[in-house]
Amino acid sequence: MFGTNPIERRKAKAFLPRRAELCLMRARGLLHLGLLLLLVLPGAVSAQTRRNPQTDLVWPSPPEPARIEFVHSFSRAADFGWKRSLWRRFVDWAMNESDPSIFQRPFAVAVDAQGRLIVADAGARDVKIFDPQKKSVSVIRGYRGKHFGAPVSVAVDDAQNIYVSDAGGGRVFKFSSRGKLLDIVGGEEGAFKRPAAIAFNPTNRLLYVVDTARPRIFAYATDGRMALKFGERGTGPGQFNFPTFIAVDHEGKLYVNDTLNFRIQVFSAEGQFLRQFGAAGDGSGNINRPKGLAIDSDGHIHIAEALFSTVQVFDAQGNFLLNFGAAGSARGEFYIPAGVAIDPADRIYVADPFQQRVQVFQYRAEARTQAQLVEGGGR
Repeated sequence: MFGTNPIERRKAKAFLPRRAELCLMRARGLLHLGLLLLLVLPGAVSAQTRRNPQTDLVWPSPPEPARIEFVHSFSRAADFGWKRSLWRRFVDWAMNESDPSIFQRPFAVAVDAQGRLIVADAGARDVKIFDPQKKSVSVIRGYRGKHFGAPVSVAVDDAQNIYVSDAGGGRVFKFSSRGKLLDIVGGEEGAFKRPAAIAFNPTNRLLYVVDTARPRIFAYATDGRMALKFGERGTGPGQFNFPTFIAVDHEGKLYVNDTLNFRIQVFSAEGQFLRQFGAAGDGSGNINRPKGLAIDSDGHIHIAEALFSTVQVFDAQGNFLLNFGAAGSARGEFYIPAGVAIDPADRIYVADPFQQRVQVFQYRAEARTQAQLVEGGGR
């Protein structure tokens, strides 16, 4: 390789050790890298296994039997693993529109018979419909070319029609399941000063509308006819001071959040006062800034408490049982929770508007087996 020249032979002797040293350094570097990967990768895999968010966040804490389990949260369609088609993304790009499924301030949730999640987004001034079967999202932005003012509540009747309470516009709208406007409840001029929550009662097929500003509860038949109204301003039984949310149990009884009277009032489907529970205070079971409420399959009443950013659970008589969630931004935590909905499988949906998400929990009903929970559970 090298000639017989003495200078070349001296260069060769110097070159060969340097090349060997270089190869040795490279080998050592590869060995160190391999050892590092062996140390890091198993830890990363085990960390991934430990970070399963669906198995370890329950209320009450062990050793008590778990009654509420965190399932997941979502802020857009992508959180379900759904992807927009290439054509849809191109159209959105051409129209300079962002992903329409992204929440801005989700305020209330309803679930229809098809399992679709219908979310009133007051910040985006629209209603988003998440369809698990089609893995798609459709949006109702308003009516007759006009945007909603501030949609704050949604409900679904037994024909799968969708009702939207627009507090900003002072109207309640009826849409088909595909989002076509069918009617304006109460007439074109608006029968309400400030409509808040709405709820459909399948036992008498009436839609109940809470008018916060009057304050009064109105009930309408599905043909738009007003069937009854009840309530007036005051602190006595059957009177209201800033009512906001309403829920219907499996027997058709009504539960009304009487916000500034710091209580929940219970009425018959005909509007007859039955009982009340709650009082202001700083302890568990006190009602200070109640928001959304819903009833599970065992008749327990789940109430979002905005002051302490939690959800409190009461039995049918109004006795406090437990609460789940706390102030914060982690999974299972809230910042001023709003609407609450519970589907037939006892999945609990809590709107977390100022964190731009809806959080989903599973109520573990007392009479259900673990196998039934797995079969009927959420994502």
